[in-house]
Amino acid sequence: MVKPWVLELPVLEWLQKAGRLGFSGLDRVLGLAFGPRLNPLHHLGALTIFFFWIVLVSGIWLFIFFHTSINGAYESVEHLTHGQRYTGGIMRSLHRYASDAAIVTLVLHIVREWFYDRYRGPRWFSWITGIPLLWIIIPLGITGYWLVWDKLAQYVALTSAELLDWLPIFTDSMARNFLSAEALSDRFFTLMAFLHLIGLPLFLVFAIWLHVFRISEPRINPPRKLMVGTLLALLVLSAVYPALSQGKADLAVAPQSLSLDWYYLLVYPLLQAWSPGALWGLLAGFSALLFLAPWLPPAPKLPPARVDLANCNGCERCVDDCPYGAVMMQARTDGTRYEQEAVVDPALCVSCGICVGACPTATPFRQASALSPGIDLPDLSAAMLRAEVEAAAARMSGTERIMVFSCKGSPNLQRLVDGTTTLVALRCMAHLPPSFMDFILSRGLADGVFLAGCSGGDCEYRQGAEWTRLRVHRQRDPHLRQRIDGRRIGLGTTGSPEQSLATLRMQIAALPGAAADLAQRQSYRRRMIRLPLQAILYGAFILVASAFAAWPVMELLKPGQAVISLTFSHAGQRVEECRRLSQAELDKLPPNMRKPMECERERRPLELIFKVDDITLYQAELEPSGIWKDGESTVYARFPVDSGPHELFIGMTDSGRDEGFDYEHTGMITLAPEQNVVVEFDADRKVFVVR
Repeated sequence: MVKPWVLELPVLEWLQKAGRLGFSGLDRVLGLAFGPRLNPLHHLGALTIFFFWIVLVSGIWLFIFFHTSINGAYESVEHLTHGQRYTGGIMRSLHRYASDAAIVTLVLHIVREWFYDRYRGPRWFSWITGIPLLWIIIPLGITGYWLVWDKLAQYVALTSAELLDWLPIFTDSMARNFLSAEALSDRFFTLMAFLHLIGLPLFLVFAIWLHVFRISEPRINPPRKLMVGTLLALLVLSAVYPALSQGKADLAVAPQSLSLDWYYLLVYPLLQAWSPGALWGLLAGFSALLFLAPWLPPAPKLPPARVDLANCNGCERCVDDCPYGAVMMQARTDGTRYEQEAVVDPALCVSCGICVGACPTATPFRQASALSPGIDLPDLSAAMLRAEVEAAAARMSGTERIMVFSCKGSPNLQRLVDGTTTLVALRCMAHLPPSFMDFILSRGLADGVFLAGCSGGDCEYRQGAEWTRLRVHRQRDPHLRQRIDGRRIGLGTTGSPEQSLATLRMQIAALPGAAADLAQRQSYRRRMIRLPLQAILYGAFILVASAFAAWPVMELLKPGQAVISLTFSHAGQRVEECRRLSQAELDKLPPNMRKPMECERERRPLELIFKVDDITLYQAELEPSGIWKDGESTVYARFPVDSGPHELFIGMTDSGRDEGFDYEHTGMITLAPEQNVVVEFDADRKVFVVR
């Protein structure tokens, strides 16, 4: 009996079907332009890693000329951009756009894996280890913006500090360091350079290794032609639309509007309407949802592959072909002359059947003994598959009979079934051993075999489509026997199934001589179509990458507004007055603890009110920091105000008095548009200071 929590959620299933439909359309367009082997959607993870390599190489070049100081940071980046226009300028733009492209491919990779249900069951580990990559890549990009130290960097630094201040990590406010030039030092840029160039990249490399180390034969490099094409596209973008700074940072000025990089700074505008706590809640909730996704609900568990030692000779082909490392070899346990035997790890097996397709004993020609290969699927055995093939063949008649094999990732092919076409369903196309194709064609069960495969050629089980292609082309064991004419077998990896099936029928009808000419003419036509389509799609990629790297412009202030920043730390008076110890009390204490005064640690909270033109903008009771409430109370708040003359009033109480203020300030100030005024408390002079 299936437990209720194992059943698929209708909403989840509907969303995944809708997402697969959208990706299938995009897959067909890209497949038409690039072909199945170069389709970018099939290499999203590898493209992300490739973009990181571009970022690394270009970043090393930029760091050679970068100065880690307040004044030197901006000037050195400007020199790279304009003084080295065709080296440093290109490298800076390439660094920027490759970083953005990595976010695009990474997000597409995550979304696509979710839509195609490749994140549950034994795949949970790769999914879970991929989520921290986002938490490393985003800060890595953000610290890169800090280093430029232009107006955007000023905004990013201040907003990031406001976010970090909400966390119970620091007793003082980080954001205060970005409100006045006096609080900032060159050490800040040294720290940012270390984080951006050494610290975070090391964590990123480890996270990528952890993400792929359990995957058999992971594809960490995209095809060379795809690498060259994407690199050329990024170079063209860097030359046509170079990345530029947005003016030197000036902490006395609050920028009115900025061109935001929406790939890395997508959530930052939310802080204009939300509190930092709400934004952290959104990020934490989203991350928790991603972490729990493989069990919301968990994937139904299929019976794992089963080894029959009586027919296993320890050839290791199942081990070589398993995409998930679920099959291993161990010392023989049945006392036969073979040294090793295959063992299946049920926790890693996804029941795809690829190991069965690799087993040389999974041949349907066996009649004298039961068809029980060395490794098999209990719920879809080789014997059951042979019976289904024979039953499907009996349903066809006439000439040019085609037996179509579909898999889990195939589109609905039931519409193809007619008197000369029949359909057999598999989990993965590589589950079908080449000996079955030999059996079908040599026994006259069909005139042709059509292997539909996953939509767009991107295998549901990673390597299935590639292993099938290599087996049919006699490049991987077990391969198709030479006696079978390969032109009777069609691989439907691109285009519509109807079109691929019609092409196979034409090839069969044209045998023995004209089929090769037909295939050559079709290949030539595909190349003529693909080149202009690739140019168009690379151009679309350039437009998207450049658009959201600096558009739309975000307004931080209304035209004519300025900003007043209220920020300082101050310790309230102690809850109880200090008491002088008597000599007798001192004598009772150890010599190293004899202090003349005994003071309670707890301090009073601060009561604060801030008004502009008699309008209260801020009023709060600020608790002291520390576990024992013995630290300073900290205030940090920023207020947009119309430019022009204003009357300021601020009052503060640190003694707990019921009426009046211990400290207060009243004065007039005239604000210029985009001016940033800081109101602080001078603890030495016990007065408020307006800078």
